Amino acid sequence: MKHKYNLRTAEWAVSLAVYLIVSALFSWLFYDSAIPMLLFAPFFVLFARAVKKKKRIKQNEEMTEEFISALTGVSTSLSAGMSAENAFVSAADDMEKLYGRRSAIVKELETVNMRVRSGQTLSVAVKEMADRWQIEEMHDFSVVFSAAIRSGGNLPGIISSCTQIMENRIDAEAEAKTMIRGKQYEQRVMCVIPPGILAYLRLSSGSFIEVLYHDPFGIAVMTAGLIVYILAIYLSERIGDIRG
Repeated sequence: MKHKYNLRTAEWAVSLAVYLIVSALFSWLFYDSAIPMLLFAPFFVLFARAVKKKKRIKQNEEMTEEFISALTGVSTSLSAGMSAENAFVSAADDMEKLYGRRSAIVKELETVNMRVRSGQTLSVAVKEMADRWQIEEMHDFSVVFSAAIRSGGNLPGIISSCTQIMENRIDAEAEAKTMIRGKQYEQRVMCVIPPGILAYLRLSSGSFIEVLYHDPFGIAVMTAGLIVYILAIYLSERIGDIRG
């Protein structure tokens, strides 16, 4: 717990440092004053949430990939005649060899197995794992798995079918990401151009844009430009988000 707290504190400190640097740069570029840094301060909460969301998306993508690998192992063990409970124990061992003991999927499978040993049903433990992560693939599997356990259906075949469907979906998303990756790269390069032009003009021809600073009309123009710039970045990132 202490290690997790220290990690979160370090991440928060890094986000704060990055935000202070960006806000200082924008205050100089758009307003030629340090005062806007104070006005930008409340928006750090939004910045921190965006950074956290990006990290969460990456973690979910990694977890989804690891989860599908675990299900493949579970399906194989069930086909070999193991019980569902033992299949999850075997999957935890296999995932530890593949991803390492500190990987998210190993920790989750160990939690599932520990709760089963304490008397909880496997389907409930799997559902709780899905609830913790809020990943669509995990939620769908928990529903199908619970129904299969209750009905006594062909568990190996059902899990194998679920795994195949998940893999097909991930492959389709990967293809879509590959198609838009080039456009995203161009978009991120374009995002650097407006501040780059302003910085160039300030350093090489400061008097040329002096009229935009320390004047109500100039401040209004620069504020409008900054708002449009931020909205453009936000919309481009939203468009590039495959899962929305």
